[in-house]
Amino acid sequence: MAGRAAAVYSPIDGVVLRKNLEAGETANPGVAILTLVNPKDIWLRAYVPESEVGRLKVGDPARLTIDAFSQRVFTGRVVEIASEAEFTPRNVQTKKERVNLVFRIKIQINNPDGLLKPGLPADADVD
Repeated sequence: MAGRAAAVYSPIDGVVLRKNLEAGETANPGVAILTLVNPKDIWLRAYVPESEVGRLKVGDPARLTIDAFSQRVFTGRVVEIASEAEFTPRNVQTKKERVNLVFRIKIQINNPDGLLKPGLPADADVD
C-alpha cells in the first residue's frame, strides 16, 4: 500500500487531543497517528501525604476546583490508590517538600458537559 491513501477509523469515540502526523507524512506500523481523549472520561492524578493515605479508600467522593472554572465545584470519586509510596514528584512541590513520601491517587471527575480538558490544574478535597 506504499504511496496510497488509506482511510483510518478509530475504534472509540473521542476528541482529537493531538495530531502526531500531518497529511502526506508516512505512517509506520505501530505509530500513533492521533491521540484521542473521551471528554467524559477525565481524571485527576493527585498526591496524598503518607500521614493521610490511611483514611482514604477507593470510592470516596471528592470535590474539585479547577482554576479555569473558579466559580464552579466539580465532583468525582477516588478510583485508584497507589500500593506503594513515592517521593513527591519534582513538578508538583517545592524542593523542601520533595523529600516527603506521598501516595499517588486517581480521581475520576464527573464532566458531563465536556468542559474540562486534559492538563488543567486542579485542587481536590476527598471526604
